[in-house]
Amino acid sequence: MRFLDNATRRDVQAVIDDNAEALRRIPGFVGAEPGFPIVDGRIFREPAIIVFVAHKKPPAHLMQEERAPRQLGPFRVSVMQASPQRQLEARESLQSLSDAIVTASASELTYEPIEGNPIDEEYEVNSSLLCHVGPEAGWPVLKPFIEATRQTLTTAMYDFNADYIAKTFIDTVRASDIKAVFTWDDGMTAPETKIREKLRSSLGDQLDGWIVKCGANRRFASAYHEKVAVRDSEAFWLSSGNWSVRSQPDIDPIANPAQAPGMYSKGNREWHIIVEDEALSRLFERYIEHDRDGSEAESHAGEPGLVMDVVEVPRLPDLLIPLENLVADVELAASIVDLVEPRRLPSSNRPVRIRPVLTPDNYLPRIMELLRNAKSSIYLQFSYINFSTAAHDGPFREMLALLADLSYRPKMEIRIIVGSSDAADKIRKLVENGFNEQCFKVQANIHNKGIIVDGEIVLISSTNWSSDGVLRNRDAGLIIYDPEIAGYYKSIFDDDWEDRARSGLEDDPPVVLAEVDEPTPPGMARINWRDYYP
Repeated sequence: MRFLDNATRRDVQAVIDDNAEALRRIPGFVGAEPGFPIVDGRIFREPAIIVFVAHKKPPAHLMQEERAPRQLGPFRVSVMQASPQRQLEARESLQSLSDAIVTASASELTYEPIEGNPIDEEYEVNSSLLCHVGPEAGWPVLKPFIEATRQTLTTAMYDFNADYIAKTFIDTVRASDIKAVFTWDDGMTAPETKIREKLRSSLGDQLDGWIVKCGANRRFASAYHEKVAVRDSEAFWLSSGNWSVRSQPDIDPIANPAQAPGMYSKGNREWHIIVEDEALSRLFERYIEHDRDGSEAESHAGEPGLVMDVVEVPRLPDLLIPLENLVADVELAASIVDLVEPRRLPSSNRPVRIRPVLTPDNYLPRIMELLRNAKSSIYLQFSYINFSTAAHDGPFREMLALLADLSYRPKMEIRIIVGSSDAADKIRKLVENGFNEQCFKVQANIHNKGIIVDGEIVLISSTNWSSDGVLRNRDAGLIIYDPEIAGYYKSIFDDDWEDRARSGLEDDPPVVLAEVDEPTPPGMARINWRDYYP
């Protein structure tokens, strides 16, 4: 069966309901639902009862009475590791936090687009674009971009936790009496809070910084997720990656080849680009200032905690992950290193068509257009793709349904690389809802959110494929219509597909929620929620 249809789901759910008490006695039980099981690393297309537990253990580690039944009624029982998100939803003590996330996604947002929707225009750029990727060429290119600032630096950033980037930012702004505008997501981690305090105390009036609050009845649902920096209203850097240690690792393996071995375990796969074009630069600058002005207006209206000295807000719990899964893929750390140097493209003097995209303004319709017009191939590399059943997420499901249909067309090549966090469960849900499982591969340390169509068009973006990411958060991207530029990123995708991504679905690692004051157990590491779900 291609889909797990609603009638079959109801039949399986009836059996789950009839056996609810017995299922709840399974050690670490988190929940149960109808679904396709994973058997020997492959999705088995038959209805089954999927039982989620907080820590899945090998059968040899369980006593007979601790094991889940192999079958209930006519349906196989398959035990899976519960993702941190599922554990959060099931934990009674965290129910208010889980409910707040759901409420935020379903609420009306206060964000209002700029009149005339100027983001939804096509631009012709007559200068070459500086194409580069991480981990090898992130910080080595970003650093001189920042340092070249002479008058203004306007930045929107989700996660800023790298001290060396903060130092360069502060030194540059101080050295040339630069005016800096900085808009920042409100979900601060401890390292970000320290950097925010350092920026405020070091730059004073030179910094016009604002926290953009997200949540129910605010500007955006769950994240101010943009990664854009505009320099002197003339050039801008746009990326899938944050100003973080993982997205911009402090390495330069191109200049220093000794740093190349193991570089894929030190930083994420990211796609970056620098565009020198005044019209597009001023456009992104205008939208960043639009978000700054909206936050300032909310502050003046009596909404506290929107300027840079905002106190910490309640945040998602930390996670405990086995140490062996942190360097998740030893094979990845030791994999073939193909250093990709930055390139200015196109190599000939010709204009490049570019369409900017923002969520929630115009991302979804432009991506739907991109997918519908594909002729031969669609390649995607995303941190994750989350299916949603929520009633208000219909437009997001429509986009996924379009891609799912294309994944079965005989003359259309669909390749999808997703990050390794909860990959088995996420891919399984997509297959239940119509995707061809043969189009998926899994790769560790993926933070990219890019698409290549027909080898001629490339999307570079910060938009994750979740319902909030596509419909209700703030993200930025560029659709670039140029075969040479698309070919640059396609060659990197091809190398990842062949050399670093893996087929087959391994069990998701036993990542569990950490208590606030809980010591880190032996053999485990404590990581921030935002580092696990970038």
